[in-house]
Amino acid sequence: MNRKRLLIAAVALITVVVAVAAYVTLFHTSDTARAGDRTGLEGITETTRIRPADASMGQLKAAGNINLIEELQVVAQIEGFVADVLVEVGDTVSPGDLLLSLERDDLERAVEQARIDLASSQLGLRRLLTSADEIELELAKLDVAQAEMDLQKALQDLAAARLTAPVAGSVLRLDAALGAKVSPGAAVAALADPTRLELTVQVAETDIPRIEIGRTVDVVIDAFPDQTFAGVIRRVGPFIETQSGVVSYPVTIQLLDNALDAVLPGMTAVAALRSETAGDRWLVPSTAIQEVDGETVVTVVRGQERLPLAVTPEGLHGEWTIVRAAGLQDGDEVVGAIVPFGEE
Repeated sequence: MNRKRLLIAAVALITVVVAVAAYVTLFHTSDTARAGDRTGLEGITETTRIRPADASMGQLKAAGNINLIEELQVVAQIEGFVADVLVEVGDTVSPGDLLLSLERDDLERAVEQARIDLASSQLGLRRLLTSADEIELELAKLDVAQAEMDLQKALQDLAAARLTAPVAGSVLRLDAALGAKVSPGAAVAALADPTRLELTVQVAETDIPRIEIGRTVDVVIDAFPDQTFAGVIRRVGPFIETQSGVVSYPVTIQLLDNALDAVLPGMTAVAALRSETAGDRWLVPSTAIQEVDGETVVTVVRGQERLPLAVTPEGLHGEWTIVRAAGLQDGDEVVGAIVPFGEE
């Protein structure tokens, strides 16, 4: 019986010794693994000093052609033959200036005849006021009203024979020569203010979120490469799908400068659409960009403190990413390393 108890005690002791040895081995192995993990993290958490982004980095540039903001057609209201042309293409006119006139002899005779007819109708009405019955009197009143309308129409036609400038501007086109016959609704001239110009550029759909109505832009015209003109974004038009399948949108920019006399419609220009000033734009390593809870952040290192900071990426510049963030400061470092091209 004693021998049996001794055997049981020996087995228990051996079990305890084996368990202790296994625990020590496991603890040592886990500690080594953790040390290895820390070594790996140390490589991942390398920090890099951020750099200010140059003002030109991240610029969206698009080319297009200068156009007149508005071209106004001068349209004939009556049929007639051109009797006189008083302007030439390129002339500057003011509102009310006479551009051309149609033959007026027949129109003046029509006015005189309408006046005679009106006077006759009025005389007939006066004669019937004392002796005519009610029906004759009403018919006479209708004759007078019709004669008044005929005279008004004849006067309007006579006035329409003089085609004048409705606005100030330059004469772009003359579509009626001396002696030519014009018809009602035909355009005889085109006017525009040559200083009211706009530039239309095509912007890819991926860049449209950077376009804001009312934002000022820099415009450089090929004919004046050393001069920069101010512009403002006025509108974004319907999409256009190119043959390559890339969707783009026409963006219209109004030129704001007063000195636009030498700028002509059709000139090629490039608009530089700046998304932000350079003050809040920085270069950070592309490896520093992280997505946390749906937000783009970088981890900023300031002394012993590490804090996540939300940023807005605006583009790539080599192995760097251009970001906008008001919270970044000159001298900040972020967690992330510069990885040369071709290395992983």
